This record gives sequence, C-alpha cells and structure tokens, in this order.
Amino acid sequence: MIRLRLMKAKSGSLTVLLLVLCALTRAQTTIGQFPPGLVSLTAGWRYSAGDDPAWANPDFNDAGWERHAPELQTDSCRRGCWFRLRIDLGPRKTPLALFLVAQRGVFETYIDGKRVGDAHFEPWWLVREPIEFIVPLPAEANSMMVAIRIHPPRVAFDANEAANLRAAIGSPDAVRDAADAHRKLRLIRFIPSGGINLAIVLAGAAFLLLFASQQQRREYFWLGLYLALLGTSGGIFSASVYSIVPGDANEIYADPAIYLGVLAQTEFTFAFIGLRPSRMWRGYEAFLLICPIISVLCSTGMISNAVYFSFESAVMLPAALAIPLLLFYWYRRGNQEARWLILPSFAPAVGTMINNLPQFSDLLGWNLSYFARPILLWGDVPLFPIDLAGAIFLLAIGVVMFFRFTTLNREQARISAELSAAREIQRQLVPATLPELKGCRLEAAYIPAAEVGGDFYQVLPERGGSSLVILGDVSGKGLKAAMTGALAIGSIRTLAGEGLSPAALLTRLNRDLCASQTSGFITCLCGSITPDGRLTLASAGHLPPYLNGREFTLESNLPLGIVSALEYSETIVDLAPEDGVAMITDGVIEAQSSSGELFGFDRTSAISRQPAPQIAAAAQSFGQSDDITVLTITFTASEAL
Repeated sequence: MIRLRLMKAKSGSLTVLLLVLCALTRAQTTIGQFPPGLVSLTAGWRYSAGDDPAWANPDFNDAGWERHAPELQTDSCRRGCWFRLRIDLGPRKTPLALFLVAQRGVFETYIDGKRVGDAHFEPWWLVREPIEFIVPLPAEANSMMVAIRIHPPRVAFDANEAANLRAAIGSPDAVRDAADAHRKLRLIRFIPSGGINLAIVLAGAAFLLLFASQQQRREYFWLGLYLALLGTSGGIFSASVYSIVPGDANEIYADPAIYLGVLAQTEFTFAFIGLRPSRMWRGYEAFLLICPIISVLCSTGMISNAVYFSFESAVMLPAALAIPLLLFYWYRRGNQEARWLILPSFAPAVGTMINNLPQFSDLLGWNLSYFARPILLWGDVPLFPIDLAGAIFLLAIGVVMFFRFTTLNREQARISAELSAAREIQRQLVPATLPELKGCRLEAAYIPAAEVGGDFYQVLPERGGSSLVILGDVSGKGLKAAMTGALAIGSIRTLAGEGLSPAALLTRLNRDLCASQTSGFITCLCGSITPDGRLTLASAGHLPPYLNGREFTLESNLPLGIVSALEYSETIVDLAPEDGVAMITDGVIEAQSSSGELFGFDRTSAISRQPAPQIAAAAQSFGQSDDITVLTITFTASEAL
C-alpha cells in the first residue's frame, strides 16, 4: 500500500509542456520524465506471470506475488502477466486521473475489478510502441486497486518491452498536459529522421523521373529505386519507434524493403561502372528476393527477433564489404568516378547492422544496447545511426551524380554539336537537285536514319558530253563518317576534271584516301555514261547495281581506303532505249521489320525498276535501320538524238 499526498494548486500551475521539454536532457532516456504536478507510481507494485482474469478482483490475495516495478523490464511475460497496486488516497476533494505510457494493444487497465480507459488488446499488426493513456479515477474513492493485465500478442514480440510501462497520478489537467507534451515530443523527435528520409525518397523520385527521360541510363533507375526503398524503410522504422505507425510496419514493409534496396544498390553499382553483375552476384540478388519471407515469419512470431536481426545483418555483409572492395578495384583499374562511391557505399548497410547489434548481442549474452541509441543533434532532438547513414549516402551520391550529370550534359552537348556539323556536311554529300543529262533521266532519293551516316552521291560533267555518276557509303556514323565522305567528294571533283575512266578514278581515289590515313573505308560505285547510252561501271566493294530489274554483276574488288596498291577494273554495257539502272546503298537491303526480317535482295530486285523515291519509300516503310540512298538512271534514246 502506498499513501500519496498531493499538493493543492491551481490548474494553471499544473501545465507541464515546457517543463517536460526542458527536463529532457539526454536522448538515450525514455521519452518524458514526469513533470511537477504528477506523482510517479514506481513502488508497491506486485507482479506475476500468467493470465488469470480473476486477478483483477480487488479482494484477490496477491501477497505471494513478487515486488516488481512496471518500468523495469522483465522477460517472464511472454504468455501474459499482471501488475497490481493498492492506492490509498486518503480524504480528498480534487478529482484525479491515472497517466500511463505503454505499448498500445498489449494491456488493459482495471480499477477495483472493472476494466476502464481506452486501452485494450489488439491484433499483433496494430500494436504500437509506447503512447499516452489517460484513465480517470473514481471521484469519491479514497482507496482503490489498480490492476494492469498484459498480454503480448505473439511470441516474437519482445515480452520485456510489452511488460514495460510507466504510471503516474495527478489532477486531470496535469495528466492531460503531460499526455499532450508526450505526444508532441514524440512528433518533434520524429522530425529529423522523417525529414532525412523524406529527402531521400524525393531524391529517389527525381532520379526515377530523370530515368524516364533518359532510359538508356540504367543507373538512374536503380539509384532512384534504391533511394525510394532506403527512404521509405528508414522512415517507417523511425515512425514505428515513435508510435506514428504500428511497430510491425517495420517488419512487414521496412525490413523487406531493405533487402530489395540492397538488390537495387548492387544493380546501381554495376550500372554506374558500366558492367553487368556476374553469376555470383545474380545468385546473391536471387537470395535477396526471398529474404522478405523471413521477415514476415518474424512478424508472425515463428522466428525470434534476435535470430532474425542476426540473419538480416549477415545478409547485409556482402553489400557492406564486397561492393566497396569492388569499387576500389574498379578505381585502381582507371575508373575515377568509382572512388567517390567507396565510402558512401558502406553507410546504409553498416547503419542497418549497427541498429541490429543490440538484438544480435542478446544471442551472445552481451549488452550492446548503446549502439542503437540515438545521436543527439541539438538539445534532445535525436537521430538514429541508420538515419545518419542514409544522410551520408544521400549527400555523397548527390555530389557524385551531380558531377556525372554535368559531365554527361557536356558530352551530350558536344555530341549534339557534332551531329549538327555532320548533318551540315551531309547536305553537301547529297545534292538537293540533279543536273540534266542529255539522253538520260536521273532520279535520286536520300532518307537519312536517326544518326548521321556517310552515304553520298554525285553527278559531274565530263569531257565530250559524258557524265560521271558516283554513289558511295562511308563506314561508321557521325561526324567522322561525314568528314571522310566530304574528303572523298573533294578528291572525286578534282579527279573528274582529268577525264579519268571510272576504274582509273577509283584507283587514284583509293591511293589518296590511303595516303590521308583516314580511319574507316568507303564502298563506292562509279559510272560514266555517254549521250549514246554507253555505260562504264567500276565497283569498290559496293553492292552491284540493278539493270532492268536484275542484279548486274561487276568485279567488286576491295573498298577504298584499305590497300593502296590496288588497281580497279571496269565493265561496259550499251543501254537500249528505256533501259534502267538502279544504284543503291545497303540501307535498302538491310531495312528490317519489327520481327527481324530483312528487306533483302529479292524485294529490292522486284522494285528496282520503280522510280528512286518509291524504292526508298518501300524500304523505309518496311523498317529503316540505316541511311537509304537510291540513284536511278533511265536511258532515253529519243532525247539523245
């Protein structure tokens, strides 16, 4: 029995919000020392493990029970326990209330055998960490029996935490003020952790949006997913600690999200370096996908917390150790960006492992609870190690990705400028209009692919009324191919003035290109046509032309720019009236449908008598994959006369 003498005071003097906030000086203590105006109920409690509803009866004889203060944790309450306290208030005129801080959903309160207050048993998935409860006391009673029935909802739930509660008594105003102060303090303490994890989630969303606009950058997707999982899991963990969400939200969502986050971190690391994970890492990732099942088993009580958190820490080891080592290895092999990720990559996994140390130490009988204590920021606003690890990683990865993003932007700007220059050169390689040829009708079509290539064609006058017709394809893409094509066109125009035959022109052009040491090569088809229909053709590794719908075989020889000491040959054919010749680049033959089928030689042959724009359009509609260039010559004898 305990006798309490309460000081009489005005209700205004019982306001405790500021007193509670000022009284807390260390983040390691339990939230809220009871303020002036409340009397803490610590002594006189009787305790017994078990669960007999008859123990609520005020007349029950509990003399044989052990003395045990409810704020002292006990491990014997796994299948239920009771606390009982006889309170003798003496004569009084002031109403009183009981203030309890305990886990929601694990206890009920009885006054003189009757259940009172809002506290009641709830399913395990709704149980929360300690929150505030107010129990009004009978107005006229001078003596009463307070009994608290505790029933942990599952085996894995820490029974010593479920049996831990703090009680105080005071006026209704004082109790309400204390409850409000306790509630506000919980929210205040959540703010640093919640703010950090919200920033991590928002950063993840930003990278996912960035990936949506640049889907070739796989590292943006995996980093965005990793940050989203890291931030939400850390936020849920912190919210469960401060009773904002049920405690099992940590095991139902936050813990499974950690495993998926490690998988995303692994994929991000390899994508960042530009490599694919090996089979060993793929096996590790597959194992991570089944680990959430273990977390669910823990939440249902089939696996103890100590065993589960030890398992979780062990699973973190490859991510905590191997990934930084791999980054260091890649840095030593010349990847300068990898060094910026070495230390940050330690942070999230190590933060989780430090958070789990107290549970792991329970298996060994050690006391490492100080590892999981919050770190003071200012006053008594705390931050957990896992939050600090997340903040370090976010800051470091933000710096790394900022520099990578700016570097890529500069590179993209350079490529864009290069493509613009290449397209400008490309316009010089394919003339917009063709000259009029006596006795011939010329048609040309050029459909560029997305990337600038090296297709070109030229029609140049020669001595004696003949005309030189050249169509070529430079190997490669972009500015380099366009520059090589421009070099070839310059040489062709110079050589055309010397009156060389097609074979001699290709021979000289090949020597010039080899002497210039230009990288790559050029396939080329060169023809000279006279007003009376005599066509002389020479090929340097190019596709043969089509004559009246059939492939016209030429001696191909090697492309230009490979071997300098090479003589090209030529073939002469006399065209009859309305004979047609079609010259094409490989963009026609290699047009590819969505199913992977090529346009091919047979289709090209079948349409080779059509005008050049129709041939090009047919290949494009089939599925363009390269520049498409077509040049057709139709001999018109009537015009030649």
